[in-house]
Amino acid sequence: MPEIDVADPTQMSVTFDELYVLESGGVDCFVLDMNELPTLPPFYIVVDGRRFAYTGMTYLAKGHGAPLPAWVRAEEAAGHLTLFVERNGRLMAYLHDPSATEDDE
Repeated sequence: MPEIDVADPTQMSVTFDELYVLESGGVDCFVLDMNELPTLPPFYIVVDGRRFAYTGMTYLAKGHGAPLPAWVRAEEAAGHLTLFVERNGRLMAYLHDPSATEDDE
């Protein structure tokens, strides 16, 4: 089970081994299952040095329909990487923009 960074509780680091792949509408999405985590998911998830930020958007884990694949396709077309965190029947959307500079404040 991944753990929140004690030094910076706004983020956690995970590996690709801790993610599973969800196929939806012809789109493959990486998902981190955080259903067992006793605290809320952090704002940032770091995977293999890539920092994903929570977008504020969520989708149903079951029955999310066409909006989830459409959002993933649009973000990928813009050059962004997507990640989802599964929590309490919802998929929380996270985004990594390779061209963005990270704010350390």
